Amino acid sequence: MSLVLQPLAILREHRRAFVVLAVLCPVMFLVGVLVTAVIPELRPSGLGGLQADSGAPGLGTLIADAYRSENVAWAAAVTLGVNLVSASFLQTTLPSLVIPFIGVVITVVRAFSWGILFSPLGRPDSSYLVHYVTLLIEGGAYLIVGFAAWVQARRFLQPQRFGRPNRRAGYLDGLAATAKLYVWVVVLLVIGAVYEAFSVIHLIA
Repeated sequence: MSLVLQPLAILREHRRAFVVLAVLCPVMFLVGVLVTAVIPELRPSGLGGLQADSGAPGLGTLIADAYRSENVAWAAAVTLGVNLVSASFLQTTLPSLVIPFIGVVITVVRAFSWGILFSPLGRPDSSYLVHYVTLLIEGGAYLIVGFAAWVQARRFLQPQRFGRPNRRAGYLDGLAATAKLYVWVVVLLVIGAVYEAFSVIHLIA
């Protein structure tokens, strides 16, 4: 089975959970937008940067410098590194390996926070639409990361249901499933990083 079809098989096996998460994230984004409409002070900087949730000032400086260089390849590489290592693995997957299902919660909260940060309400121009393509692509990647956290937890907590003799085997099986799902994550984040770097440097800046 190819690297592309393996994640698809996992998605089909847990399709109900994937559908719920795929619906919940856009809903939470819209909730964030509506909350911002009621309390506009919640949005501190809006579309100041799509890496606003990178979680570390040092990363913010690195990203800003990369985009100021106007080198699309370098900006895309930095964006990919931050999104893959920090936002995906360190902030979502790693905690999920310690606390089952926490990555699902983190993913839903991220969708809500994006609704606040990237609300289109009250914007004087339509440049935010360019950013929304990035949000769609990268949001899809983070959705799969959150879904992987669900799969990891289920296989760890209910190993017999998935043909594993004990929780240790279920935990390892969950790790393998997460690694397979990350193939899609990497592909989406590469596409998102290239688009974001090109759009910010050549279409918006």
